[in-house]
Amino acid sequence: MTRRRGYALVVAAATSWGLWSLVLRPVERRGPVSAEAQALIVMAVIAIVLLPWAARDTARRGLSPRDLLVLFALGLSDAGNIRLFFRAMRATTLPVAVLSHCTAPMLVALAAPLVGERLRPRTLGLVAVALLGLALLLWPFGAGGSVTGALLGLASAVFYATNVWLQKRAAARLTAMQLMSLHALVSAAVLALFLPTGGLALDGGQWAMMLAGALSLGAAAGVAFVSALSAVPATHAATLALLEPLVAVVVGVTVWREPLGPYGALGAALMLAALVGTVRG
Repeated sequence: MTRRRGYALVVAAATSWGLWSLVLRPVERRGPVSAEAQALIVMAVIAIVLLPWAARDTARRGLSPRDLLVLFALGLSDAGNIRLFFRAMRATTLPVAVLSHCTAPMLVALAAPLVGERLRPRTLGLVAVALLGLALLLWPFGAGGSVTGALLGLASAVFYATNVWLQKRAAARLTAMQLMSLHALVSAAVLALFLPTGGLALDGGQWAMMLAGALSLGAAAGVAFVSALSAVPATHAATLALLEPLVAVVVGVTVWREPLGPYGALGAALMLAALVGTVRG
C-alpha cells in the first residue's frame, strides 16, 4: 500500500467515525431503543463480518492462553467504551459527548508511568488546557452541555485508553483481524448481559439503519484504519484521527442545530488544540 492511499484511508475512517449521530439519532426518533442495543448490534456485526479472516489467521498462528486473556480483557473494556459513549451522545450535545470521549489520548499519556514509560511535563499542561476547554463547553451560555453527558464521555475515554494499552500488548502476537473480530465477540456477549427486555425489538427501518452503520462506520472504517497503519506513521494516523471530533462538532452544529456559542466554540478549539498537542508528542 502506498503512503498516499494509507493517508486517504485514515482520513476516510476518522471522518466516518464523526458521522455516528447521523445513524443513531434517526434510529432513536423512529422509536425507543437502548444504547446497549445499539452498541450490541455494532459489535456483533464487526465480529461476524470479520470472523472468517480472524479464523484464518488463528488457524495459521494459534492463540496462547495469554492471547485469550488479553482478548477477553479488551472485549470487556471495549464494551464499556462503546456503551458509555453511545449513552453520552444521548445525554448531551455532540460537541460535549465526542470531545470528552476523545480525551483518551491524554489519559494514555498520563498513564505512561504505570506501564514503564515517561510522563512528559508538557502533557500536564495540555490536560489543563483540555479541562478548561471542557469547562467552557459546559458553560451555561455555551453549548448547553450536560455534566452527566460529559462524565459519561470521560468514563468512555477511560475504557478507550485501556483499549489502547491492551492493543499495544497484543499487536505483536495477534493480527488486526484477530484483534478486531475476536474481542468484538466478547464485547457483544458482555453487552447482551445489559440488554433490557425486548431490547432488540426494533422495526425494519431501525434494523436497516443500524446494520448499515455497523457495516460502514464500524467494520469498514475499522478495517480501513488498521490497514492504513502499515503505510502511515502511527503519530500521523493519531493526528488525522482527530478529524472524528471535528466532524462530529460540525455535524452537531449544522445538522442537529445544537447551539455552540462563543464559549462553546472557544472550549472546542482549546480541546482540539490540546488533543493535537498530545498525539503529536
